[in-house]
Amino acid sequence: MIPLLVFAGVLTFSVIFLYYYFGPTPAELLGRDARASSASVSIEYLIAGQRFVIPENYTRYPVQRGGGRMSVVDMHALLPDLQPYAPELQESFADNSIRSDVVYFSLSQRDAALSSARRLKDVYSKYLESVQPEEGPDGLQLFRFRDNTGYANQDLLVGKDAEDRVALLICDRRTALIESPNCYRSVLLGQNLELNYRFKRHHLDRWREIDRKVTALVDRFAAIEPVEGLQGSVAD
Repeated sequence: MIPLLVFAGVLTFSVIFLYYYFGPTPAELLGRDARASSASVSIEYLIAGQRFVIPENYTRYPVQRGGGRMSVVDMHALLPDLQPYAPELQESFADNSIRSDVVYFSLSQRDAALSSARRLKDVYSKYLESVQPEEGPDGLQLFRFRDNTGYANQDLLVGKDAEDRVALLICDRRTALIESPNCYRSVLLGQNLELNYRFKRHHLDRWREIDRKVTALVDRFAAIEPVEGLQGSVAD
């Protein structure tokens, strides 16, 4: 019995060891770890009351690929033309260097979302080093956040987009801890529908092009009427 118990103990320990180092994590099992897909099947979503039909190869998380009613759908695409994931582009999509061409974007429901103008006036203005802007790239005004705030090591860039809406971009500064800084923008598309996207600060001088292409892509995903025969089809 003793040799059998020792063998069973070693076997059990080995299985636990192998699973711990090589097995899937709980997040992976639940589909909450980012995992690109090359499938082009279209998935229907209902986000904040708006219908969207999104090809699977734009989505990032397996748990969101069931479609239906969602509070958020996370996506990614590759500059310059916002190309979706494909196996031959794996290296480019995995790149997190300072010059990475990946754009991450999401559509989400926000019950108390503020417009850009309100966020500038009611939130960000309280944390700026100065109300006098510096000249930023491509017509943007650059404001620096104070280092003793929650926005330390970040800058605020203000401009107008192609729809003449106030455009606020928050960009990381490059520091010893932030080697590959990002820029972020949130756009309120409806009363409770928000578009968020981020790209590398290296591409900031192309922000108008990126903004135009991201919003155009999301507009392409929008569906006015229910669509039959799709994965995750929604019935009101």
